[in-house]
Amino acid sequence: MEKLSVEELEELREKELDERAERDERIKNTISRIKNTISLIRKLVCVLLVITVSLMFFYVRKDYNNYAGSQLVMAEVIGVDDASDENISVTYRYNIAGKEYESNKVQHLKKIKNGDKEEIRVKKDSPEVILKYNDVIFVIFCDVMLGFCLGLTVVFYLYEMANCMLPSEVEEAGTEDIVFTTTPGATFSSIMEENKKKNKKINSEKKI
Repeated sequence: MEKLSVEELEELREKELDERAERDERIKNTISRIKNTISLIRKLVCVLLVITVSLMFFYVRKDYNNYAGSQLVMAEVIGVDDASDENISVTYRYNIAGKEYESNKVQHLKKIKNGDKEEIRVKKDSPEVILKYNDVIFVIFCDVMLGFCLGLTVVFYLYEMANCMLPSEVEEAGTEDIVFTTTPGATFSSIMEENKKKNKKINSEKKI
């Protein structure tokens, strides 16, 4: 390695300091963008979760009020028709307060025939309306689970979005150490050390 003058070493040192300052500024700007991205994602999470909870509360309250104003009655099956591959349309006859009603209900496919007795839930203020489920607690549970799944979907979507955004920001930072050399593998400090050794060797030879 050829010996560098003091001026060349100073120039090299200034160049390395400038490059490191530029690198630090680039990293600082990238970290700032990452923080802004995380802040934006947090705000989106809060907004979407508020919307999700509001929708869940709305449907829970609606179903609760709907099912709270209802009653269970024993009904006779008077007709069974195919509604789809998974559902059937069942016509029921039942009596409420001495008055006879006939109404149909689409339900999951199961073994049922004319003359069977089935318990159904109807609205008190509209007895001709047969509700889909008999168990009120089950209905509320379904609404809560639907809201929970929707919330998980929102969190998963935002997590994937963060994964897509943040890696590119981190890569742009260029956080690995930057070295500047006159020869491969030689940094400013190694050059200084090498020159000290050479000067010491020269001085020793002069004394001899």
